[in-house]
Amino acid sequence: MNQENKTTEAYNKIAEEYSQRNHDLIWVDEYTYYKTLLSGKKIVDLGCGAGRDGEHFVKDGYDYLGVDLSPEMIKIAKNRVKIGEFKIMDLRNLDLPQESFDGFWASASLLHFSKENVPNILKSFYNLLKKDGIGFVSVKEKREIDEGFICEDKCGGIERYFSFYTEEEMTSYLKQAGFKIIKISVTTEDDRIGTKWLCFFVKK
Repeated sequence: MNQENKTTEAYNKIAEEYSQRNHDLIWVDEYTYYKTLLSGKKIVDLGCGAGRDGEHFVKDGYDYLGVDLSPEMIKIAKNRVKIGEFKIMDLRNLDLPQESFDGFWASASLLHFSKENVPNILKSFYNLLKKDGIGFVSVKEKREIDEGFICEDKCGGIERYFSFYTEEEMTSYLKQAGFKIIKISVTTEDDRIGTKWLCFFVKK
């Protein structure tokens, strides 16, 4: 079993607990700013998890589609967000219409893919957007580890695969895919180690 599929299995096992622990929108300022950049209402949430962010997009009147590889996460999302549309889909192989979305939202999803896959994934994100479409990507900042399996107590010690990035590294990947960088923000998580998140706002 490869690292992405093993991580999906982990999320299937912890879906309910994860959903309850990550119930509220964490990117409040980022979400507010992101909405100001959009020129249309059609949004795809790439790695939507249990529908946490989708709930806000639907409430704010967006035409929302959430995709995730975990069937258990999608099941919770469908129950939580009745109006939104959800599909089980692998970000490495997106079967979605090209140039049809005004924006994509990829919150903490790329960090679960090995870096060798990231250039192709980002290019597929780029191809989903209409001209001048807007994207959001958040990843964890690199410290000691580049990528690999990690056990976290809060997830019952189940291993998940993580990739970590420097600001320069992810900027390079995004530009390579064709994106223009609008803004980069850094957020520090209120956890034991002060995890830093890099948030990128991009335009096609």
